[in-house]
Amino acid sequence: MTRVSDFRSGTTELTANEARAWRRFDIRFGASLAVLSAAIFLLLLFIDPYDSGRLMHYGTLGVVDENPRTADVSRARDQAFDAAIFGNSRGQMLDPAQLSAETNFKFVQLTIPGTGPREQLSLLDWFVRHHHHIGAIIFVTDPAWCTQDAALPELNPFPFWLYSDNTINYLRNLFRTEALTRAWRRTLLWLGLRHRSRPDGYWDYEIDRKWAFQPQVSRNFSPAELAPKAPVLAFPAIAALSAAFGELPAGVALSFVMPPTFYAGLPSIGDPAADQIVQCKGALIAFAERFGGSFLDFNVDGPLARDNKNFMDTAHYRRNVANEMAIQIGAALAWNAHASANSAREQGPRP
Repeated sequence: MTRVSDFRSGTTELTANEARAWRRFDIRFGASLAVLSAAIFLLLLFIDPYDSGRLMHYGTLGVVDENPRTADVSRARDQAFDAAIFGNSRGQMLDPAQLSAETNFKFVQLTIPGTGPREQLSLLDWFVRHHHHIGAIIFVTDPAWCTQDAALPELNPFPFWLYSDNTINYLRNLFRTEALTRAWRRTLLWLGLRHRSRPDGYWDYEIDRKWAFQPQVSRNFSPAELAPKAPVLAFPAIAALSAAFGELPAGVALSFVMPPTFYAGLPSIGDPAADQIVQCKGALIAFAERFGGSFLDFNVDGPLARDNKNFMDTAHYRRNVANEMAIQIGAALAWNAHASANSAREQGPRP
């Protein structure tokens, strides 16, 4: 059969044989693409690019991953650690090695910059589900925990699917470019051609950054006194934390920390935010007492907050401050661990 052409319209019709050949090509191409996709997907399941241990149940090999949003999936299930630090970048400078030296626990840094209560609670749940024994937990509760929004909206995109117990949702989200990149890195790690990212998750944000914090503060600015008081407001993030901590076994040493802020970043006298923060502190103190923990309040005006040399910016303190905080946190945890151990023997599970 010959090709039929329509010179007036400029179109050309395919012969029957050509049409069948194109249909066979489409079928073969589609089938090959489906087989290739299935093979890649099975390879991702086998390699476990995020070291989640979800389906393959490997021991913790670790990851080559600079992003704590995904790297913490591996770190939070690592049995080398029995204690963890949760929070955002305002808890990031706390050195887990120093805290481990100050206590008898093995700390891992699970803070993730740009996260809020909802994301941190998801990570806490993952950590608890992967540890039969938990020695201590530190929560760095910055004012984001004082929110009045019951929805606890995420502050930045976060891979909740990695930390949930919904395997179907995990499988649905696994087939993506970043998983392929991490699978390649993990393969090199298996072969001994790459080194794993630091297992305890610590990263000093002062490294390779020059200190240059020279704020201009109005002489008329007067920060409010932020002494805690009994709460009247409801704090949904703290309520959600309470529900999560109810699942913890007895005997866990707990510390809740409100980090320091350069004094110019504190609310001024008469600012409604000041009353919200002091009530939030009161709620955190009540929470800590309920679970046998401590609340350490560094978010106040004073010599530390007035010295700009203690800060990289208004919200982020420097290493010298973190060192002093770690000493105080370690002392509080040691006392709490002793008290919690006695309470565990007497009371059993937490209320």
